[in-house]
Amino acid sequence: MLDKSHFIETYDASASAGNAKRTYIIAIFLVISGLVMLSFTEIAPYVAWFIIALGGLEVFSLRFKKSWWLARQLISKAANTELTLTIDDTGVSSKSIHIESTIPWAEISKIEPAAGHPSPGWLLYHKGQKNYLSGRCLSEQAQEFVNAQAALTNT
Repeated sequence: MLDKSHFIETYDASASAGNAKRTYIIAIFLVISGLVMLSFTEIAPYVAWFIIALGGLEVFSLRFKKSWWLARQLISKAANTELTLTIDDTGVSSKSIHIESTIPWAEISKIEPAAGHPSPGWLLYHKGQKNYLSGRCLSEQAQEFVNAQAALTNT
């Protein structure tokens, strides 16, 4: 089931730490640019206030990054739907009423355990993307199989 607890686990395991310093620098730059435009140019004040608001939005997006991501997932059509997960020799397949996808083992460049979780999980890297595979609903045999695939892939 793709519920709130699943999405929280997925975010915690797969979200990159990001660069907060860079975001704050961009926000400060936008606010200062807007203030300079407001004070020293003949540009309409609406433009300057818009740029100042963008600076505030940058800080807001950093502060509420997880909440915003979680809210978007919970209002998506995937929320609260059943998902059938198949892990076999060909790869990792998922099927729901909305989507059917497969990530072949051959396309996965790296498999690493997701850190900081009581339940096991893995990050699957493929084609420049990162997907999280939760282990909380997998059998012991499936978890051992994924660990074996990780050993093969990461060598």
